[in-house]
Amino acid sequence: MATPEEEPTAQRRAQDERLWQHGMHEDGMLFQRGNLFLLAQSLQVVAYATVMSASTGDGSAGSPSLTAARVIAAFGIVLTLSWLYAGHRHFRYTKAVQGRAEERLPEFRESRLASRSPGLSHMPLIVYALPIFASIMWLILLLL
Repeated sequence: MATPEEEPTAQRRAQDERLWQHGMHEDGMLFQRGNLFLLAQSLQVVAYATVMSASTGDGSAGSPSLTAARVIAAFGIVLTLSWLYAGHRHFRYTKAVQGRAEERLPEFRESRLASRSPGLSHMPLIVYALPIFASIMWLILLLL
């Protein structure tokens, strides 16, 4: 059993461990969610291409395959906006947890400072750039 003097130190270590585990979990969840949306987008592109390749080729606006392709593209835009919204919220939360971890864990702060490269971080690229590029793709496909 811990002595009264060791109790605050043990509690602090336990809190730091929970904070570290929470940060690792949130970081993993951010990437897993991005992977899920990217997979869904990829499957939608396959569906779009399949519908378009199976079309009769007349290209008329009333063609069932063209209508189906437009529905898939419209759903792609909605899914992309959902991806962007969910990614933004989770990114902000993850940054807050990282900030707390940097305050409480000096080794983590030192490692992050030592490994930072000049320029844009990879996280905003994953969270914002991929959904923006996907939305541009869906807009172009919707207008075709």
